Amino acid sequence: MKIGLVISELEDKEVKKICIGANKAAIDKGITLVILPGKYLFNNDDVDEKHPYRYQNTALFDYAAKLGFDALVIDIERIGKNVAILKKEALLKSFFDIPFLTLTEQEGYVASKKVMSDHGHLEQQGYQAICDAVSYVKTGGLSVEEAPCVFSFIEESESKALSVISEISTRLFNRKFEVDGLYRSFSEINGELGVQNCGLFLYDKKIRNTFKHPWVFPEKISMKSVVVDGKEIAGDKGAEIETDKILSVFENDKPKVLIASNIFVCEYQIGLMITEFNPRILIDNYFDSLIGLATISSRVSYLENELEKTRKDLLEVQEELARDDSVLDHIGGQDYLTGGLNRRGFFSKAYDYLKENFGIGKYAVVAYIRMDSLKKINDVYGHNEGDQAVREVSEILDNVFKGCVYGRIRGDEFAAISVSSEEGTAETFREEMSSQNAALLERSKRYINYLQYSVCEFSYEDNLSLREMLKETDESLQRVKGNF
Repeated sequence: MKIGLVISELEDKEVKKICIGANKAAIDKGITLVILPGKYLFNNDDVDEKHPYRYQNTALFDYAAKLGFDALVIDIERIGKNVAILKKEALLKSFFDIPFLTLTEQEGYVASKKVMSDHGHLEQQGYQAICDAVSYVKTGGLSVEEAPCVFSFIEESESKALSVISEISTRLFNRKFEVDGLYRSFSEINGELGVQNCGLFLYDKKIRNTFKHPWVFPEKISMKSVVVDGKEIAGDKGAEIETDKILSVFENDKPKVLIASNIFVCEYQIGLMITEFNPRILIDNYFDSLIGLATISSRVSYLENELEKTRKDLLEVQEELARDDSVLDHIGGQDYLTGGLNRRGFFSKAYDYLKENFGIGKYAVVAYIRMDSLKKINDVYGHNEGDQAVREVSEILDNVFKGCVYGRIRGDEFAAISVSSEEGTAETFREEMSSQNAALLERSKRYINYLQYSVCEFSYEDNLSLREMLKETDESLQRVKGNF
Protein backbone atom coordinates (compact mmCIF):
# COMPACT_ATOMS: atom_id res chain seq x y z
CA MET A 1 0.00 0.00 0.00
CA LYS A 2 1.22 3.52 -0.85
CA ILE A 3 0.13 6.50 1.24
CA GLY A 4 1.09 10.08 0.42
CA LEU A 5 1.53 12.72 3.11
CA VAL A 6 1.12 16.18 1.57
CA ILE A 7 2.70 18.84 3.78
CA SER A 8 4.00 22.40 3.60
CA GLU A 9 7.71 22.49 4.46
CA LEU A 10 10.17 20.67 6.69
CA GLU A 11 11.45 23.94 8.18
CA ASP A 12 8.16 24.17 10.07
CA LYS A 13 8.81 22.65 13.53
CA GLU A 14 5.25 21.39 13.82
CA VAL A 15 5.45 19.68 10.44
CA LYS A 16 8.66 17.93 11.50
CA LYS A 17 6.86 16.38 14.45
CA ILE A 18 3.97 15.28 12.24
CA CYS A 19 6.45 13.59 9.89
CA ILE A 20 8.11 11.77 12.80
CA GLY A 21 4.76 10.29 13.83
CA ALA A 22 3.82 9.42 10.25
CA ASN A 23 7.18 7.72 9.75
CA LYS A 24 6.64 5.45 12.77
CA ALA A 25 3.09 4.58 11.67
CA ALA A 26 4.30 3.59 8.21
CA ILE A 27 6.97 1.30 9.72
CA ASP A 28 4.50 -0.23 12.17
CA LYS A 29 1.90 -0.82 9.45
CA GLY A 30 4.40 -2.12 6.90
CA ILE A 31 3.34 0.31 4.17
CA THR A 32 5.19 2.68 1.85
CA LEU A 33 4.84 6.32 2.82
CA VAL A 34 5.88 9.19 0.55
CA ILE A 35 6.17 12.67 2.07
CA LEU A 36 5.50 15.51 -0.37
CA PRO A 37 6.54 18.97 0.90
CA GLY A 38 4.91 21.25 -1.68
CA LYS A 39 5.34 24.38 0.47
CA TYR A 40 2.39 26.82 0.39
CA LEU A 41 -0.42 28.00 -1.82
CA PHE A 42 0.09 31.59 -2.97
CA ASN A 43 -2.00 34.29 -4.53
CA ASN A 44 -0.63 35.74 -7.76
CA ASP A 45 0.31 39.03 -6.12
CA ASP A 46 2.16 37.31 -3.27
CA VAL A 47 5.18 36.47 -5.43
CA ASP A 48 7.80 39.17 -4.85
CA GLU A 49 11.16 40.04 -6.37
CA LYS A 50 13.09 38.21 -3.65
CA HIS A 51 11.18 34.95 -4.23
CA PRO A 52 9.84 35.14 -7.79
CA TYR A 53 9.59 31.38 -8.29
CA ARG A 54 8.56 30.02 -4.90
CA TYR A 55 5.15 29.03 -6.34
CA GLN A 56 6.99 26.37 -8.41
CA ASN A 57 7.09 24.08 -5.37
CA THR A 58 3.33 23.59 -5.59
CA ALA A 59 3.86 21.45 -8.70
CA LEU A 60 4.46 18.71 -6.14
CA PHE A 61 0.71 18.77 -5.44
CA ASP A 62 0.19 17.65 -9.06
CA TYR A 63 2.51 14.71 -8.44
CA ALA A 64 0.49 13.81 -5.34
CA ALA A 65 -2.65 13.60 -7.47
CA LYS A 66 -1.08 11.50 -10.22
CA LEU A 67 1.47 9.08 -8.75
CA GLY A 68 -1.03 6.32 -7.98
CA PHE A 69 -1.38 6.62 -4.21
CA ASP A 70 -3.93 4.40 -2.47
CA ALA A 71 -4.76 7.34 -0.22
CA LEU A 72 -3.49 10.77 0.76
CA VAL A 73 -3.26 12.72 3.99
CA ILE A 74 -3.29 16.47 3.32
CA ASP A 75 -2.20 19.13 5.79
CA ILE A 76 -4.44 21.71 4.14
CA GLU A 77 -4.44 24.00 7.20
CA ARG A 78 -0.73 24.80 6.90
CA ILE A 79 -0.47 24.50 3.11
CA GLY A 80 -3.27 27.02 2.64
CA LYS A 81 -2.50 29.39 5.50
CA ASN A 82 -1.75 32.27 3.09
CA VAL A 83 -4.87 32.01 0.91
CA ALA A 84 -8.63 32.24 1.16
CA ILE A 85 -10.88 29.21 1.63
CA LEU A 86 -11.77 29.05 -2.08
CA LYS A 87 -8.17 28.43 -3.06
CA LYS A 88 -7.85 25.67 -0.48
CA GLU A 89 -11.08 24.16 -1.79
CA ALA A 90 -9.70 24.21 -5.32
CA LEU A 91 -6.62 22.24 -4.24
CA LEU A 92 -8.67 19.65 -2.37
CA LYS A 93 -10.95 19.18 -5.38
CA SER A 94 -7.91 18.24 -7.48
CA PHE A 95 -7.62 15.10 -5.32
CA PHE A 96 -11.22 13.90 -5.77
CA ASP A 97 -10.12 10.83 -7.76
CA ILE A 98 -8.15 9.54 -4.75
CA PRO A 99 -9.32 8.63 -1.24
CA PHE A 100 -7.93 11.36 1.02
CA LEU A 101 -8.15 12.69 4.53
CA THR A 102 -7.33 16.15 5.78
CA LEU A 103 -4.92 16.20 8.69
CA THR A 104 -7.13 18.60 10.63
CA GLU A 105 -10.83 19.30 10.42
CA GLN A 106 -11.99 20.94 7.20
CA GLU A 107 -15.68 21.49 6.63
CA GLY A 108 -17.09 19.16 4.00
CA TYR A 109 -14.17 16.68 4.06
CA VAL A 110 -13.23 13.58 6.01
CA ALA A 111 -10.53 14.40 8.54
CA SER A 112 -8.18 12.23 10.55
CA LYS A 113 -9.27 11.58 14.14
CA LYS A 114 -8.23 14.37 16.44
CA VAL A 115 -5.68 13.43 19.08
CA MET A 116 -6.50 14.87 22.50
CA SER A 117 -3.24 14.09 24.33
CA ASP A 118 -0.91 16.97 25.19
CA HIS A 119 2.19 14.76 25.31
CA GLY A 120 3.73 14.40 21.85
CA HIS A 121 0.50 15.73 20.36
CA LEU A 122 1.78 16.46 16.85
CA GLU A 123 3.74 13.19 16.59
CA GLN A 124 0.61 11.33 17.65
CA GLN A 125 -1.46 13.27 15.13
CA GLY A 126 0.91 12.25 12.33
CA TYR A 127 0.78 8.63 13.49
CA GLN A 128 -2.99 8.66 13.76
CA ALA A 129 -3.41 10.18 10.30
CA ILE A 130 -1.46 7.39 8.60
CA CYS A 131 -3.32 4.70 10.56
CA ASP A 132 -6.61 6.36 9.57
CA ALA A 133 -5.57 6.48 5.90
CA VAL A 134 -4.68 2.78 5.89
CA SER A 135 -8.01 1.91 7.52
CA TYR A 136 -9.87 4.24 5.14
CA VAL A 137 -8.47 2.32 2.16
CA LYS A 138 -9.26 -1.09 3.64
CA THR A 139 -12.61 -0.50 5.32
CA GLY A 140 -13.87 2.91 4.27
CA GLY A 141 -13.70 4.10 7.89
CA LEU A 142 -11.15 5.52 10.31
CA SER A 143 -8.85 3.45 12.49
CA VAL A 144 -9.89 2.35 15.99
CA GLU A 145 -6.26 2.23 17.14
CA GLU A 146 -4.76 4.80 19.45
CA ALA A 147 -1.44 6.46 18.70
CA PRO A 148 1.52 5.60 20.98
CA CYS A 149 3.02 8.22 23.26
CA VAL A 150 6.73 7.51 22.64
CA PHE A 151 8.53 8.19 19.35
CA SER A 152 12.21 7.24 19.09
CA PHE A 153 13.22 9.31 16.07
CA ILE A 154 16.59 10.89 16.87
CA GLU A 155 17.61 13.77 14.64
CA GLU A 156 21.23 14.09 13.54
CA SER A 157 23.29 17.07 14.59
CA GLU A 158 23.42 20.12 12.33
CA SER A 159 27.19 19.80 12.02
CA LYS A 160 26.93 16.21 10.76
CA ALA A 161 24.22 17.14 8.27
CA LEU A 162 26.34 20.03 7.05
CA SER A 163 29.34 17.73 6.63
CA VAL A 164 27.25 15.39 4.48
CA ILE A 165 26.16 18.23 2.19
CA SER A 166 29.78 19.41 2.00
CA GLU A 167 30.97 15.90 1.13
CA ILE A 168 28.40 15.48 -1.63
CA SER A 169 29.07 18.87 -3.20
CA THR A 170 32.86 18.52 -3.02
CA ARG A 171 32.89 15.10 -4.65
CA LEU A 172 30.38 16.10 -7.33
CA PHE A 173 31.94 19.31 -8.50
CA ASN A 174 35.68 18.75 -8.12
CA ARG A 175 36.00 16.10 -10.80
CA LYS A 176 35.21 15.44 -14.44
CA PHE A 177 32.53 12.91 -15.39
CA GLU A 178 31.72 11.01 -18.55
CA VAL A 179 28.46 11.85 -20.33
CA ASP A 180 25.58 11.66 -17.80
CA GLY A 181 28.05 10.39 -15.18
CA LEU A 182 27.20 13.22 -12.82
CA TYR A 183 23.70 11.80 -12.32
CA ARG A 184 24.92 8.36 -11.37
CA SER A 185 27.60 9.75 -9.09
CA PHE A 186 24.98 11.74 -7.19
CA SER A 187 23.23 8.51 -6.21
CA GLU A 188 26.48 6.60 -5.67
CA ILE A 189 27.78 9.21 -3.24
CA ASN A 190 24.46 9.22 -1.37
CA GLY A 191 24.71 5.43 -1.13
CA GLU A 192 28.19 5.63 0.34
CA LEU A 193 26.80 8.04 2.93
CA GLY A 194 24.14 5.56 4.01
CA VAL A 195 21.24 6.38 1.67
CA GLN A 196 19.84 3.09 0.34
CA ASN A 197 16.97 4.48 -1.75
CA CYS A 198 17.07 7.48 -4.04
CA GLY A 199 16.24 8.44 -7.60
CA LEU A 200 16.77 11.34 -9.95
CA PHE A 201 14.17 11.69 -12.72
CA LEU A 202 14.35 14.40 -15.39
CA TYR A 203 12.25 15.46 -18.36
CA ASP A 204 13.85 15.52 -21.79
CA LYS A 205 12.68 19.12 -22.17
CA LYS A 206 12.05 21.71 -19.49
CA ILE A 207 8.37 22.55 -19.02
CA ARG A 208 7.25 26.12 -18.49
CA ASN A 209 5.06 26.70 -15.45
CA THR A 210 3.57 30.10 -14.59
CA PHE A 211 0.45 31.39 -12.86
CA LYS A 212 -1.13 32.28 -16.20
CA HIS A 213 0.07 29.16 -17.98
CA PRO A 214 0.31 26.24 -15.52
CA TRP A 215 2.43 23.33 -16.61
CA VAL A 216 0.98 20.23 -18.23
CA PHE A 217 1.96 17.06 -16.40
CA PRO A 218 4.04 15.13 -18.97
CA GLU A 219 3.52 11.50 -19.91
CA LYS A 220 7.20 10.46 -19.87
CA ILE A 221 10.22 11.07 -17.68
CA SER A 222 13.80 9.73 -17.83
CA MET A 223 15.45 7.72 -15.05
CA LYS A 224 18.84 9.36 -14.76
CA SER A 225 19.86 7.43 -11.67
CA VAL A 226 17.87 5.14 -9.39
CA VAL A 227 19.05 3.13 -6.38
CA VAL A 228 16.68 0.78 -4.55
CA ASP A 229 17.77 -0.96 -1.34
CA GLY A 230 21.39 -0.11 -2.13
CA LYS A 231 21.36 -1.48 -5.68
CA GLU A 232 21.39 0.62 -8.84
CA ILE A 233 18.49 -0.47 -11.04
CA ALA A 234 18.57 2.09 -13.84
CA GLY A 235 20.67 -0.15 -16.06
CA ASP A 236 19.64 1.62 -19.25
CA LYS A 237 20.79 5.12 -18.41
CA GLY A 238 18.19 7.70 -19.26
CA ALA A 239 15.49 5.07 -19.92
CA GLU A 240 12.08 6.65 -20.17
CA ILE A 241 9.15 5.56 -18.02
CA GLU A 242 5.62 6.86 -17.63
CA THR A 243 5.73 9.78 -15.21
CA ASP A 244 2.82 8.52 -13.13
CA LYS A 245 4.68 5.20 -12.60
CA ILE A 246 7.72 6.70 -10.85
CA LEU A 247 6.93 5.14 -7.49
CA SER A 248 6.67 1.66 -9.01
CA VAL A 249 10.44 1.83 -9.49
CA PHE A 250 10.88 1.61 -5.71
CA GLU A 251 8.31 -1.14 -5.16
CA ASN A 252 9.46 -4.52 -3.89
CA ASP A 253 8.72 -6.59 -0.81
CA LYS A 254 10.22 -3.95 1.48
CA PRO A 255 8.01 -1.00 2.52
CA LYS A 256 9.78 2.34 2.54
CA VAL A 257 9.42 5.86 3.86
CA LEU A 258 10.43 8.27 1.10
CA ILE A 259 10.40 12.00 0.54
CA ALA A 260 10.04 13.69 -2.83
CA SER A 261 10.64 17.13 -4.29
CA ASN A 262 10.19 18.61 -7.71
CA ILE A 263 13.25 20.10 -9.45
CA PHE A 264 12.79 23.43 -11.21
CA VAL A 265 14.84 26.26 -12.66
CA CYS A 266 13.18 29.68 -12.83
CA GLU A 267 9.82 29.21 -14.57
CA TYR A 268 10.55 25.68 -15.74
CA GLN A 269 9.89 22.27 -14.22
CA ILE A 270 12.69 19.86 -15.09
CA GLY A 271 12.10 16.76 -12.95
CA LEU A 272 11.71 15.07 -9.60
CA MET A 273 14.01 13.72 -6.90
CA ILE A 274 12.99 11.00 -4.46
CA THR A 275 15.10 9.87 -1.51
CA GLU A 276 14.58 7.97 1.72
CA PHE A 277 13.36 9.73 4.82
CA ASN A 278 16.10 9.59 7.46
CA PRO A 279 16.99 11.62 10.59
CA ARG A 280 19.15 14.17 8.80
CA ILE A 281 16.22 15.12 6.52
CA LEU A 282 14.69 17.05 9.43
CA ILE A 283 17.73 19.28 9.95
CA ASP A 284 16.79 22.82 8.89
CA ASN A 285 17.65 23.49 5.22
CA TYR A 286 19.26 20.06 4.72
CA PHE A 287 16.61 18.74 2.32
CA ASP A 288 16.44 22.00 0.36
CA SER A 289 20.24 21.95 0.08
CA LEU A 290 20.12 18.38 -1.21
CA ILE A 291 17.53 19.36 -3.81
CA GLY A 292 19.74 22.31 -4.73
CA LEU A 293 22.66 19.93 -5.39
CA ALA A 294 20.42 17.71 -7.51
CA THR A 295 19.30 20.75 -9.50
CA ILE A 296 22.86 21.97 -10.04
CA SER A 297 23.97 18.46 -11.02
CA SER A 298 21.24 18.22 -13.64
CA ARG A 299 22.12 21.63 -15.07
CA VAL A 300 25.88 20.94 -15.13
CA SER A 301 25.35 17.56 -16.79
CA TYR A 302 22.99 19.09 -19.36
CA LEU A 303 25.44 21.89 -20.16
CA GLU A 304 28.35 19.44 -20.43
CA ASN A 305 26.35 17.35 -22.91
CA GLU A 306 25.47 20.44 -24.94
CA LEU A 307 29.11 21.53 -24.87
CA GLU A 308 30.20 18.12 -26.17
CA LYS A 309 27.65 18.31 -29.00
CA THR A 310 28.88 21.79 -29.90
CA ARG A 311 32.49 20.59 -29.81
CA LYS A 312 31.67 17.79 -32.25
CA ASP A 313 29.80 20.20 -34.52
CA LEU A 314 32.80 22.53 -34.53
CA LEU A 315 35.14 19.64 -35.36
CA GLU A 316 32.94 18.71 -38.31
CA VAL A 317 32.95 22.29 -39.56
CA GLN A 318 36.70 22.51 -38.94
CA GLU A 319 37.28 19.34 -40.93
CA GLU A 320 35.17 20.60 -43.80
CA LEU A 321 37.03 23.91 -43.88
CA ALA A 322 40.39 22.14 -43.71
CA ARG A 323 39.50 20.27 -46.88
CA ASP A 324 38.54 23.40 -48.77
CA ASP A 325 41.04 25.31 -50.88
CA SER A 326 38.66 27.46 -52.89
CA VAL A 327 36.60 30.51 -51.94
CA LEU A 328 34.09 29.41 -54.61
CA ASP A 329 33.46 26.29 -52.51
CA HIS A 330 31.62 28.45 -49.95
CA ILE A 331 29.14 29.72 -52.52
CA GLY A 332 26.23 27.38 -53.18
CA GLY A 333 26.51 23.61 -53.28
CA GLN A 334 27.66 23.06 -56.89
CA ASP A 335 31.26 22.56 -58.01
CA TYR A 336 32.07 25.18 -60.63
CA LEU A 337 34.35 22.81 -62.56
CA THR A 338 32.55 19.45 -62.65
CA GLY A 339 28.94 20.57 -62.28
CA GLY A 340 28.53 18.09 -59.41
CA LEU A 341 28.56 18.74 -55.68
CA ASN A 342 31.29 20.82 -54.10
CA ARG A 343 32.49 20.40 -50.51
CA ARG A 344 29.60 22.35 -49.04
CA GLY A 345 27.04 20.58 -51.18
CA PHE A 346 28.49 17.15 -50.41
CA PHE A 347 28.45 17.58 -46.63
CA SER A 348 25.00 19.12 -46.66
CA LYS A 349 23.50 16.27 -48.69
CA ALA A 350 25.52 13.60 -46.89
CA TYR A 351 24.23 14.62 -43.45
CA ASP A 352 20.60 14.59 -44.67
CA TYR A 353 21.13 11.34 -46.55
CA LEU A 354 22.50 9.56 -43.48
CA LYS A 355 19.78 10.92 -41.23
CA GLU A 356 17.09 9.55 -43.53
CA ASN A 357 18.67 6.22 -44.52
CA PHE A 358 21.27 5.06 -41.98
CA GLY A 359 19.65 3.01 -39.20
CA ILE A 360 19.66 -0.34 -37.43
CA GLY A 361 20.58 -3.17 -39.79
CA LYS A 362 22.04 -0.81 -42.40
CA TYR A 363 25.61 -0.36 -43.68
CA ALA A 364 27.27 2.86 -44.77
CA VAL A 365 30.00 2.78 -47.41
CA VAL A 366 32.34 5.79 -47.44
CA ALA A 367 34.93 6.40 -50.16
CA TYR A 368 37.80 8.87 -50.50
CA ILE A 369 39.41 9.33 -53.92
CA ARG A 370 42.50 11.40 -54.70
CA MET A 371 43.99 12.39 -58.05
CA ASP A 372 47.61 11.55 -57.40
CA SER A 373 49.07 13.42 -60.38
CA LEU A 374 46.92 16.58 -60.69
CA LYS A 375 49.67 18.92 -59.46
CA LYS A 376 52.15 17.54 -62.05
CA ILE A 377 49.56 17.89 -64.84
CA ASN A 378 48.93 21.51 -63.86
CA ASP A 379 52.65 22.26 -63.62
CA VAL A 380 53.64 20.65 -66.92
CA TYR A 381 50.59 21.03 -69.17
CA GLY A 382 48.74 23.95 -67.59
CA HIS A 383 45.55 24.36 -65.60
CA ASN A 384 43.25 23.91 -68.60
CA GLU A 385 44.59 20.40 -69.05
CA GLY A 386 44.35 19.84 -65.30
CA ASP A 387 40.72 20.96 -65.34
CA GLN A 388 39.99 18.50 -68.13
CA ALA A 389 41.61 15.70 -66.10
CA VAL A 390 39.38 16.59 -63.13
CA ARG A 391 36.31 16.43 -65.37
CA GLU A 392 37.33 13.00 -66.67
CA VAL A 393 37.66 11.71 -63.11
CA SER A 394 34.26 13.20 -62.21
CA GLU A 395 32.66 11.34 -65.15
CA ILE A 396 34.18 8.06 -63.92
CA LEU A 397 32.98 8.60 -60.37
CA ASP A 398 29.55 9.48 -61.68
CA ASN A 399 29.39 5.97 -63.16
CA VAL A 400 30.88 4.18 -60.15
CA PHE A 401 28.81 5.99 -57.50
CA LYS A 402 25.61 6.50 -59.42
CA GLY A 403 22.73 6.85 -56.97
CA CYS A 404 25.11 7.73 -54.11
CA VAL A 405 26.05 11.10 -52.66
CA TYR A 406 29.45 12.16 -53.96
CA GLY A 407 31.30 15.36 -54.72
CA ARG A 408 34.66 17.15 -55.05
CA ILE A 409 35.60 18.21 -51.54
CA ARG A 410 39.02 19.64 -52.44
CA GLY A 411 40.92 20.47 -55.60
CA ASP A 412 42.19 16.92 -56.13
CA GLU A 413 39.99 14.96 -53.70
CA PHE A 414 36.53 13.44 -53.99
CA ALA A 415 34.29 11.74 -51.42
CA ALA A 416 31.27 9.46 -51.78
CA ILE A 417 28.81 7.84 -49.41
CA SER A 418 26.17 5.16 -49.85
CA VAL A 419 23.84 3.24 -47.53
CA SER A 420 22.85 -0.38 -48.12
CA SER A 421 20.83 -3.09 -46.39
CA GLU A 422 23.41 -5.67 -47.43
CA GLU A 423 26.82 -6.15 -45.91
CA GLY A 424 29.83 -6.28 -48.25
CA THR A 425 28.83 -3.69 -50.85
CA ALA A 426 32.13 -1.89 -50.22
CA GLU A 427 33.91 -4.67 -52.12
CA THR A 428 31.70 -4.08 -55.17
CA PHE A 429 32.71 -0.41 -55.19
CA ARG A 430 36.38 -1.35 -54.82
CA GLU A 431 36.22 -3.71 -57.80
CA GLU A 432 34.48 -1.11 -59.96
CA MET A 433 36.99 1.56 -58.92
CA SER A 434 39.87 -0.76 -59.80
CA SER A 435 38.37 -1.40 -63.25
CA GLN A 436 37.69 2.28 -63.96
CA ASN A 437 41.11 3.30 -62.65
CA ALA A 438 42.82 0.91 -65.08
CA ALA A 439 40.76 2.28 -67.98
CA LEU A 440 41.60 5.85 -66.99
CA LEU A 441 45.31 5.04 -66.85
CA GLU A 442 45.18 3.36 -70.26
CA ARG A 443 43.57 6.26 -72.13
CA SER A 444 45.88 8.92 -70.60
CA LYS A 445 48.42 9.39 -73.45
CA ARG A 446 50.56 12.39 -72.50
CA TYR A 447 50.52 11.99 -68.74
CA ILE A 448 49.54 9.57 -66.01
CA ASN A 449 46.10 10.25 -64.57
CA TYR A 450 45.87 7.76 -61.72
CA LEU A 451 43.56 7.59 -58.67
CA GLN A 452 44.36 6.58 -55.15
CA TYR A 453 41.28 5.59 -53.19
CA SER A 454 39.95 3.99 -50.01
CA VAL A 455 36.51 2.44 -49.54
CA CYS A 456 35.37 1.57 -46.00
CA GLU A 457 32.16 -0.01 -44.73
CA PHE A 458 30.47 0.75 -41.39
CA SER A 459 27.61 -1.04 -39.66
CA TYR A 460 25.09 1.18 -37.86
CA GLU A 461 25.86 2.33 -34.32
CA ASP A 462 23.96 4.94 -32.31
CA ASN A 463 26.98 7.17 -31.75
CA LEU A 464 28.62 6.73 -35.16
CA SER A 465 28.85 10.11 -36.92
CA LEU A 466 29.68 11.13 -40.46
CA ARG A 467 32.79 12.89 -39.14
CA GLU A 468 34.10 9.66 -37.58
CA MET A 469 33.44 7.61 -40.73
CA LEU A 470 35.16 10.17 -42.94
CA LYS A 471 38.11 10.36 -40.58
CA GLU A 472 38.62 6.59 -40.58
CA THR A 473 38.31 6.41 -44.38
CA ASP A 474 40.76 9.29 -44.79
CA GLU A 475 43.25 7.55 -42.48
CA SER A 476 42.88 4.43 -44.60
CA LEU A 477 43.66 6.50 -47.71
CA GLN A 478 46.76 7.93 -46.05
CA ARG A 479 47.97 4.40 -45.39
CA VAL A 480 47.37 3.53 -49.06
CA LYS A 481 49.38 6.60 -50.11
CA GLY A 482 52.14 5.61 -47.72
CA ASN A 483 52.54 2.27 -49.52
CA PHE A 484 53.40 3.94 -52.81
